[in-house]
Amino acid sequence: MKSINRQQLAIGNYPYPLYPFTYFLDAAEAFQIRNIEIWAAGPHLYLEDYSNGMIKQLKQEMAVRQLHAICLTPEQCMYPVNLGAREKYIRDRSIKYFEKALNAAEILDAGAVLVTPGDSYRNEGTGDAYAYTVENIRRLGEIAASKNLKFYLEHLTKETTSLATTAKELWKMKCDIGLHNVICMMDTDMMSRYGETTDDYLKETHGQLGHVHFIDGMPSGHLALGDGVLPLRSYLDSLNEAKYQGYLTLEILNDRYYLNPNAAVQKSIEWFDNYIRN
Repeated sequence: MKSINRQQLAIGNYPYPLYPFTYFLDAAEAFQIRNIEIWAAGPHLYLEDYSNGMIKQLKQEMAVRQLHAICLTPEQCMYPVNLGAREKYIRDRSIKYFEKALNAAEILDAGAVLVTPGDSYRNEGTGDAYAYTVENIRRLGEIAASKNLKFYLEHLTKETTSLATTAKELWKMKCDIGLHNVICMMDTDMMSRYGETTDDYLKETHGQLGHVHFIDGMPSGHLALGDGVLPLRSYLDSLNEAKYQGYLTLEILNDRYYLNPNAAVQKSIEWFDNYIRN
């Protein structure tokens, strides 16, 4: 019997940038998916624009639809955010940005904030960037702990970080940070680009996997489930065998879906439901 179930599925507003945030909330309600991951990016909850009052209004919009935020993911790849930057002013601004994310997550009762490794210039070494990243995530992680928030640490690709692209590198960074509320997560798209599997992440993290971005790819693309070539059933089988208890977010993030995001989300939910049934 499968332990993975529909209550673990979450959808994100990632494919909805051409629609108001309330349109996404209406879609989640219609799909009967109560768990949502909030991508804090323009035009939805750009942290530099939102006051506490505006965030509370978003929470009310979620409440009337009986939706629950399971994670706040501040945009940190396309925006000039880098916790490992050589330049102190960039690091300082990035820290303030994440402090705003932690504040928003606390107001929204999101329970967790997603953070990614910093980065270094490719013609320079990674030592300083790694040290800055560990120091700053530890500092922010302590603030998160004071707010009873988890910090999901996500790996990236070589184009977006020089510090942690594999399960082993991610686990090392988590251990160097040394906080219990900083927890490794897995992204099936980015994982597959380096030939890794769910089993690799479960092994390297000693089963301490807190969150999953579950999407298809070619292997890249952040596609709707069924639109790529990734062995998604195998990934879920491994999580099922490990009795994974966390959430699986549909991080569908490709402009091919922007005009009709509901179709991509519906297709993915149907794929997931079919896995559960069979």
